[in-house]
Amino acid sequence: MLSIRLDADALAAFDRVAVGRGGRSAMVRQMIERTLQECDQRPLIDRPEGASRNRVSLRFTDVEIAVIEVRAAQRSTDRAGWIKALVRRHLALKSRVDDGLLAELAPIRMQLLRIGRNLNQAMKAANASMLETGDKQIEPELRRIADMRMEISEQVTAVGDAMRGDVSYWTVPD
Repeated sequence: MLSIRLDADALAAFDRVAVGRGGRSAMVRQMIERTLQECDQRPLIDRPEGASRNRVSLRFTDVEIAVIEVRAAQRSTDRAGWIKALVRRHLALKSRVDDGLLAELAPIRMQLLRIGRNLNQAMKAANASMLETGDKQIEPELRRIADMRMEISEQVTAVGDAMRGDVSYWTVPD
């Protein structure tokens, strides 16, 4: 079995052409056969082992679809992605965060790391200045920088944990 997705305009145009050639199925079959004949002399490439070949079809009520759409939007993914993540989590195959959430968290983590590096540079410069001049008046500022560094470090860890897997989201009571 083969299925494809076409927008309504493309499907209507295809139907107009296919009507005189035996219909959709016959036309698609002819196109595939023609393509295979044209590619007869080319080397064949096997499908990668890790590629997913299995498909499951599910039917939901309008209310269930509405809930799934809201939940998927909350996770920055589409319905299919949300359902796949839910099933994989319950099968314990993957506990990764959704790609949409990863895309949102990655720049935040990078920015936090940059801020941490800037604080480290400020701390080194202040320490060097204090050693040269012997001025102890900047010690309160050094403590504030150290506190900020600790806070940034905690936030980097928290975002990293979220990126590695928000497993608690997928926990559903039995």
